[in-house]
Amino acid sequence: MAFLMKSMISNQVKNLGFGGGSEENKEEGGASNPAAAQGMTREEYEEYQKQMIEEKMERDAAFTQKKAERACLRVHLREKYRLPKCTGIYMSPLCCR
Repeated sequence: MAFLMKSMISNQVKNLGFGGGSEENKEEGGASNPAAAQGMTREEYEEYQKQMIEEKMERDAAFTQKKAERACLRVHLREKYRLPKCTGIYMSPLCCR
C-alpha cells in the first residue's frame, strides 16, 4: 500500500515538472519489480498475490450471500405484510399505487 501511494505521489510530482529527477529515477528502477519494492522474494510476492485474490473472492462471495439473504427477507416481509413493491427512489404515497 505504501508503495502504491509513493509511486502515485512521485508520478504526480514528476508531471508537475519540479525536478527531483535523479532520486525518482532510482525509485522507478525498483518499481519495475514490485516484489523487490515490498521487500519480498518473487515467490513470496506471488503467494501474497494469490492470498489477496482468494480473500477478495471470499469477501465477494460473502457480500453476494448477504445480498441474496436481504432480498429474500424483503420478499418475505412484503408478502407477510402485503406491501407493494416500490421501485422509485423516493418513497411517496403515489409511487406504490
